[in-house]
Amino acid sequence: MFLEPSETHLPGQDSAELASSAVPVPVHVSRRKKWHVPVMVVVVGGVLFFGTLAYCGVAATRMVNGGLAARTGLLAAKADIAETDFEAAAEHLSAAHVGFVDAKNGAAMIRMASWIPWVGTKYDAGVAVLDATEKTVDVLAEAVGIARDVYGVVAEARATLNWQDGAPQGTPIHELPIEVKRTLFARLAASLPALRTMQVKLNLAHEDLARFHELSTVADFDEILAPFEVLLTKLQTGVDFLVPFAGITREFAGLDGDRQFLLFFLNDTELRPTGGFLGTYGLMVIRDGDMKSLVTDDTYAVDALVAGNAAYTATSPAPIREYLEQPVWFFRDSMWSPDFAAGSKDAIALFRQEIAASGQPVPEIHGAFGMTTTFLSDLLRFVGPVTVDGHTFTAENAPDLLEYQVEIAFEQKGVLRADRKDIVGRLTNALLDKLLEVPSSRFEEVFAVLVQGFTKKEIALYSTNSATQLVLDDAGWSGKVAQGTSADVLMVVDANMASLKSDPVVKRSIDYRIVPYNGGYRATASITYKHEGSFDWKTSRYRTYTRIYVPAGSELVSVDGSLANDAIRNPQGLPGVVTTEAELGLTSFGTFTSIEPGQSRTLTFVYTLPTSVVHAIDSRSYTLSLLKQMGTEPYDVALHLDFQRALRSAVPPEDSKDWGNDVYSVTDILSENREYRVNF
Repeated sequence: MFLEPSETHLPGQDSAELASSAVPVPVHVSRRKKWHVPVMVVVVGGVLFFGTLAYCGVAATRMVNGGLAARTGLLAAKADIAETDFEAAAEHLSAAHVGFVDAKNGAAMIRMASWIPWVGTKYDAGVAVLDATEKTVDVLAEAVGIARDVYGVVAEARATLNWQDGAPQGTPIHELPIEVKRTLFARLAASLPALRTMQVKLNLAHEDLARFHELSTVADFDEILAPFEVLLTKLQTGVDFLVPFAGITREFAGLDGDRQFLLFFLNDTELRPTGGFLGTYGLMVIRDGDMKSLVTDDTYAVDALVAGNAAYTATSPAPIREYLEQPVWFFRDSMWSPDFAAGSKDAIALFRQEIAASGQPVPEIHGAFGMTTTFLSDLLRFVGPVTVDGHTFTAENAPDLLEYQVEIAFEQKGVLRADRKDIVGRLTNALLDKLLEVPSSRFEEVFAVLVQGFTKKEIALYSTNSATQLVLDDAGWSGKVAQGTSADVLMVVDANMASLKSDPVVKRSIDYRIVPYNGGYRATASITYKHEGSFDWKTSRYRTYTRIYVPAGSELVSVDGSLANDAIRNPQGLPGVVTTEAELGLTSFGTFTSIEPGQSRTLTFVYTLPTSVVHAIDSRSYTLSLLKQMGTEPYDVALHLDFQRALRSAVPPEDSKDWGNDVYSVTDILSENREYRVNF
């Protein structure tokens, strides 16, 4: 029923009365009007639906086309990088960026229709890919810009090499005029700020690319990025080397006048704390990047200058006095510290003292370069075989062949004993000649050989210039021994004491353990020596004075496996076992032992760690630095660290079978300095 507009609802009348008294009014409803509303709904709905689909189609097309344009640009940039055409790569990356902008605009248009199931699924997937890939375009553009800058520097360097006399590209550096060398090294030194900026940019770009792999959902993009990552890695390696190289160039190239350096040929087949026995040395003068002179000689020839001279009174370290029965400290035994800078200072001081005591002019020494026989082999592997005195030296035979020539063959050839090591100098000169002939196109390989030598502690540099030395320390080129920021540290240092050249056949391994003890922690460091050789002209029983370097304040508990006599005692008075010293900011325990051919012996030090280690563990973070002695071959390491508290994470990680307890157990190979971090 409907009430007419004039009808009044009087007081006192109820609804029933009204209903009975109302006059029905017939209402005529046309059939057309009945269908009007649903038709309109259908029409409007249809328009909206198909309009939305059309809109989504346009948006999707824009999104897809933009993505395809971006992919095309990236693929083109990939090809440009392969051809080192960085200008074209930059243009194609710019086009890729435009494509991504279009694709993202298309994605934004689709968002309003993302409630539609099929559309929503595609939208979410598309946006995820766009978000991931968009993050790479700026990184790639920056990488290409850096590459363009670096290659510009390379081109400028090549132009410098051709600066005078029309020297063709690839001219060996030692054949360049002095003026060109000076200009080249001066520009390198001046480029240090720009190289440091470039180093930071490369590191950031590399981090961004690494993050992209975590975001990327499309395999094609990983393939596109591959050449960029190869390029970044190469540039990063080169720049990481050039930064410290530029930092030391002024001093080591002699840009401010003559610089004189000692070369230490460290024979690691007769291991000493600073890499190996110093049997041969060189004296090199450099000015303006040019090697003015290089002379090599037997260290015994220098020591002979003061033999029996009462005015020369340098006193040997106690182990040398005891086990080599040598009370006077000579130049040949100077490399007694495991820290290359400290060993070099001692060597330079003894060298100058012996020269002074002999009455000859004392040379000014500005630094030192140490090289083991292992690095000699690495150089030969890089430059190829070298023939000297009718003998061809290769990476495989060089240490043994050289040793045979200076120990046995010289007598057969009628060479005076005083001249027997002259062949070392001739081999060095021949190697330098071949190294200096390497064309600029192979400099990246030269960098790699040098970086590996520094990393594996087969070469090291020292400068008397404090600023230059800081650069060497920061670069890891100085053979520095330091605990750094680690809570705990361990370094095993051997000194071959009259054991001929036995070290190559003596295999070492280290087992390091810590356990809670009396409110602190007790450490056990065990070194096992396995003598795999037999008696011959270069091999004997292995006699070693072994020191371990541990955190300052560590206290010795006991030593097992020592053969030390009563002449050397530690301050605590333990009978004939060990000496305790504070050096290099650490505590060292040292003792003597000997291993017969075909036998093994384990030398074990037990000591209490200082409270600094306890505090680190209590603060839920423990770090151990395991330091490699210069000149040692890689050897096995086992760690078993019982903290009696739950481990949260560790780097490097344990084997999964060892998870879920309070002990950190790992095995490793000590080929360079290592760091182990545990969080609780």
